[in-house]
Amino acid sequence: MKFRKNTRFVAILLLAIFFLLIMALLKVIDNSYSYSSSLTNLEDRWTVCLNDEVLATSSVLHEINIPVINNDDSLVLTRTIPYISDNSCCLYFFTKHAIVDVYVGKDLIYSYGRDIYEKYHECPDRFNCVSLTGAHSGNRLKVVLTGTRKASFSSLSEFMLGSRVDILSYHLLQNSVSIFSGIFLSILGVILIIISPYMYVYHDRELRLFFSGLTSFLLGLFILGQYGLIDMLINNPHANSFAEYASFICIPISVTGYLFSVFPKRSKRLFQIIFLYNIGFFIVLLALNNYNILKFSDVTTYIQASIIIQSIIAIVLLYREREHFFTSDDHNTTSDLFFILGLLAFMIFAISDIFVYDYHKYKSNTGNIFIYGSGFTFGALLFVSCLIISYLFYSIYNNNYASMKRQMVDLAYTDPLTGLANRARCEQIMQIISNEHSLYTIFSIDLNKLKVVNDTYGHHEGDRLLTGFSTILTNCFWDANLIGRMGGDEFIVILLDEQASHCTKRIHEFYALLSEWNRKEQVFQYSASYGYAYSYEVPNSSAQEVYMLADSRMYEMKKEHRENNGMGVSFNA
Repeated sequence: MKFRKNTRFVAILLLAIFFLLIMALLKVIDNSYSYSSSLTNLEDRWTVCLNDEVLATSSVLHEINIPVINNDDSLVLTRTIPYISDNSCCLYFFTKHAIVDVYVGKDLIYSYGRDIYEKYHECPDRFNCVSLTGAHSGNRLKVVLTGTRKASFSSLSEFMLGSRVDILSYHLLQNSVSIFSGIFLSILGVILIIISPYMYVYHDRELRLFFSGLTSFLLGLFILGQYGLIDMLINNPHANSFAEYASFICIPISVTGYLFSVFPKRSKRLFQIIFLYNIGFFIVLLALNNYNILKFSDVTTYIQASIIIQSIIAIVLLYREREHFFTSDDHNTTSDLFFILGLLAFMIFAISDIFVYDYHKYKSNTGNIFIYGSGFTFGALLFVSCLIISYLFYSIYNNNYASMKRQMVDLAYTDPLTGLANRARCEQIMQIISNEHSLYTIFSIDLNKLKVVNDTYGHHEGDRLLTGFSTILTNCFWDANLIGRMGGDEFIVILLDEQASHCTKRIHEFYALLSEWNRKEQVFQYSASYGYAYSYEVPNSSAQEVYMLADSRMYEMKKEHRENNGMGVSFNA
């Protein structure tokens, strides 16, 4: 019990150290990076109109109370462009579900979302980057944001002015923890998914590793989509939006899949039903989304409610099955403890982010334009880390259990003195080959004069005689299917198929080995009687009967040895 507590403490400590090192590294990178040019936050002097109604003039953006923008609402922002010295300058801002048109004077210099909206009936979120030059300095800048769905957005992002390289660096550094987490979780998930079939087939026959990898990959993909990294890499906002929403919808599939693989039978059935429901729900949504009947973004609230309900069900079942998870005699206590801690932490952080997002969207002046995902990101990292630690403890237990089981089998079926198969194992093998009706040969071998050695030199020399004789048998019949000790001085050797036809050769090799060992031995001499029988000599009979025939032939040879007194054991005084 003390060792188990220590391993838990070490695992938690290593997990905490890992997170701290990553945070420290990202902080060092953020502080040490120097921008090639200054970044300007165009925060003030904005005039904002909603559907031709003036909301604010010459105002600071974050102080303007933006109402919820719905489908076809038009929000117009205008201000004067400051002096621009660099012709590679760009204007950077984030939009949610909005068609974007940017004018300098009367000229349209940037447009986003209209073609995508006409084709897919939705306009994905995007980090917009609008090119500006020195010639635009002092001109009137107008940004038109048109809502494409109900509750498109309810606030405005910051408008940053700077070089394209610095803008990209600014975006990555501002969200470095989340982006790094997304990349890490995605790569880790792919690796775990790739190795999970091998682990399933050749090790524990468990789906934990696969669902751990799938959960990690989906969480990472969602985070990368949320921060627009997929769009940045392939310049495809629709693919970025699809990856973000599809992964978000599929996360309950992987989590419930993991749950039904770890819960006991009473709750397993319920999680299997929820798992199948989540798969069916995703397939239906996917079809509706592809045919532009119902978009993923239109059912966000329902998906959030479904996640909360399933989280409550999981918590209730965790409480109901607490004896299964926390019984001190349960071999999986440490593994299950990490799984439960990670799951509860992820649920708390994810549900908190959902409430924070919805609150800011409908109730707060801050609005929903900002990405409230830091809690979700931290919870995802913690959850996946706990899943991996849980699986490691589970695998360690399984390996120890399998090793202990093998040792118990060895103890049950191995002769402790010689290391050969014992009588129980020999009878088990004979039963197996009887059922298979294959060609085989059985040797019955008796070690001569064991009692004389025991009585003359003591049982320690008798034991040495037995172990030495076992080594001779093992060296001679190296390819035998079974070498065993039936008890006392009686031994058995079974050869199958082709090996069964070389008996005369093996007997010569056997006596050659006896002679070689006798030349080296100073206390006693090795001698044996044998008999063997082929399976076809006793047709339609069991291996036990074939052994009895070999045994009777062995006793005939033993009788001859006694009568002739020529093959007994000789002693050196």
